[in-house]
Amino acid sequence: MAAARPNRISKQNTSVPLVQLIQDYDQKRIIIPPHQREFRWDLPRQEKFIQSILKGYPIPSILMSSRRVDHFPTLEDGRQRITTASRYRSNQFPVKGFDGQLRKYSELSEIDRERFDNENVIIVTFSNANDNDRIEIFDWHQNGMPLTPGERYHAQHATPLVRFVKEQLMTHGTGYHDRAAAIWGIRGDPANPPEGFISSDKGRKWLLSATALVLGLSFGPANATKKYIPANGFMTADFPLSKQRDVKKDLDRILDIYETVEARLPSIRPTQWINAYWDFGNFTGYILYSLSFLSRENHESLSLDEPIDFEGADTSKEAPYQPNSLEGEPEEWERIKKGWVDYIVGVRRKLNENPKKKLKDVLKECLHKGISAARSWTNQRWKLGYFQVFDPSRADEILDTGSDDSDDSSE
Repeated sequence: MAAARPNRISKQNTSVPLVQLIQDYDQKRIIIPPHQREFRWDLPRQEKFIQSILKGYPIPSILMSSRRVDHFPTLEDGRQRITTASRYRSNQFPVKGFDGQLRKYSELSEIDRERFDNENVIIVTFSNANDNDRIEIFDWHQNGMPLTPGERYHAQHATPLVRFVKEQLMTHGTGYHDRAAAIWGIRGDPANPPEGFISSDKGRKWLLSATALVLGLSFGPANATKKYIPANGFMTADFPLSKQRDVKKDLDRILDIYETVEARLPSIRPTQWINAYWDFGNFTGYILYSLSFLSRENHESLSLDEPIDFEGADTSKEAPYQPNSLEGEPEEWERIKKGWVDYIVGVRRKLNENPKKKLKDVLKECLHKGISAARSWTNQRWKLGYFQVFDPSRADEILDTGSDDSDDSSE
């Protein structure tokens, strides 16, 4: 008989009363790992789950890891369900019963309260899993609401690239966070969140945008997308210091452009511009593309019209795209910087002179001209917008080839 694989995950099923699960959760005898999403179920979804319990319908199992923190097990999937049950049992919302009447838990009959409390819940506990296994299991094992792309990146918080994203752009006092916050606002969570903290980054949309920025700078603008790129490629690979250093230099250039705009023409509506700058599809995606333009023109192999296929790729080899392509090219950098500063200042001036005019309408006059799906993030879009600003005649050539109308917006 062949020996069992040493790294194979083992599982054990147990059954516990719902009230025990709720009490363990409320008294923090169940650990919530960092890759879990916050409680997000809306009221209709909560009501439907409670009605399933009251009617005796089968409910999904709860997934836990045998990994223990302070002697307590770790919850891997089921937070939405347990939180909902806890909220109902503490009378935070009513649910329609068999007779159509709304009742909170305390208003149920004694027998219905007992049935609710004693509902058997299957707990699947797995063991022999490392951190990457646990994150992948969480990513694949979704019995409830599917994760958004940003939440899937949040689940990869321990990987080198996502850790870099959070340290550089989303953590107060580290990396470029404080400098960037002056331009596009605070876009992260506190370094040490208080008890019961719920992130303002709903669905981790901020993390998605920040990750798209770093992906585009690291592996080429075609990878600056709102779609989740699977973790079994570069996400779990090494993110060497040399690559980090070059990405930081390009981040510095992007922030320099925005800071120069602010110095030349201060905003009269700061909140509007904070959000406008943060929206990756307004300016930053195009600026990112332009930072690699010289290399693209000189070396055709660097032109990535399609994203790199990281599925099964040899991540020990460098990707064909390299960040910081403007190193040693001061004249090209000044051309790029001046072009974007002049354009953004011009947009700002138009809005200052016409307060009723919307930013999206001004952008359609040039940057978004000919882009039928202005919310999609594709290499074709960044390329077209770049030429609309720097060489409109070549933009016409690109328009003749057609553009990608797909909309992968998560906003």
